[in-house]
Amino acid sequence: MSKPTPFVDDYLAYLLARSSKLVSEQFHAQVKATGLNVNYWRILASLSDGDGLSLNQLNERVLFNQPTLSKLVARMESEGLLERIKGEKDKRSILIYITPQGRQLVNQLLAKAKWHEAEVLAKYSHAQQELLKDMLRQLISALEN
Repeated sequence: MSKPTPFVDDYLAYLLARSSKLVSEQFHAQVKATGLNVNYWRILASLSDGDGLSLNQLNERVLFNQPTLSKLVARMESEGLLERIKGEKDKRSILIYITPQGRQLVNQLLAKAKWHEAEVLAKYSHAQQELLKDMLRQLISALEN
């Protein structure tokens, strides 16, 4: 008789958390090797597409608690990596943008991140990779609503 699968080995939340931790730890070692703080990496990568984000939108991407993110954004702004700009339509809104200096720091790591992702997913076909990402996006969307 076969031994039953341990609970955590068949529990979605654990599987997602464990795989995220392992993948992140591998790449974070590369980030640290460049001398960049991992939290800075997460913020800069989230802003790398160039569109300004509100603090709440950025927080949804980096998954920090709000006070931590506010402190990091202020510090990174003082270091010239980010800038806060008032919204054009709503002057009360403030959007956070990456600066050229911040972009210079993150660009090389973005390429390394894609390479690392390719290494992690190398054992899977292109179709399996797309299916995995699509299923995760659908799961996120369903849970956010």
